[in-house]
Amino acid sequence: MKRIIISDTHIGSKYYKEEELLDFLRTVEYDQIIFGGDIIDFIRVPEFTAKVADIVDAIDFSKDVIYIVGNHDTPLKGFIGTTTFGMKFLDKYEFEEAGRTFRVEHGDAYDDDGFIQNNVVMNFISVSQSCIENWFDINIGDWFTHWKIKRRKLRRVWDILKRNSDVDVLIMGHSHTPEAIIWVHPNQKIVSYVNSGDWVSHSTYVEINDGIVRLREYDSNGRKP
Repeated sequence: MKRIIISDTHIGSKYYKEEELLDFLRTVEYDQIIFGGDIIDFIRVPEFTAKVADIVDAIDFSKDVIYIVGNHDTPLKGFIGTTTFGMKFLDKYEFEEAGRTFRVEHGDAYDDDGFIQNNVVMNFISVSQSCIENWFDINIGDWFTHWKIKRRKLRRVWDILKRNSDVDVLIMGHSHTPEAIIWVHPNQKIVSYVNSGDWVSHSTYVEINDGIVRLREYDSNGRKP
């Protein structure tokens, strides 16, 4: 079985990679696709072009489609636990394959910053961000992500894995930092952490094929370095 996990596309924001995302969804093959949160940037002032309809149309709804709600698409939280528009809406998704347990979630639950969990504050910040980006053509979101990583506002991977000690593979997004880390516990249990990255500064996704996990980067020619 081939699963694809993609997160943090931020559809509707100024700098998301619309053309690359559309091309990717039209060409990638999968048995199951998991959208790992922050797919539509509802909490900014989103601008939807005609290509957004093409992006939705490019999703193969004859396959299994999972939508994990992130902190930028909170208006969809009311759908969690339902199957709507051909998608299963969840706060996290777990499955077993090839003798290992997998957990996929967005990752905002691991932020140290309390204000990120405050919807009112985040809405104000995001709307202000959209205005600044549109007026001055400055990618504030990319700057903020790198600043947050530099200041270590996201808990260390070790702390995240300790909170997920019951799984073998944890996959998340949120930080916009594509990375894969293998951790060996003192009892020799091997745990993998994979961050799917984003489609603003990167064009990355996670592929799970018969239990084998790979972090991939997509380009318009379909190459996967």
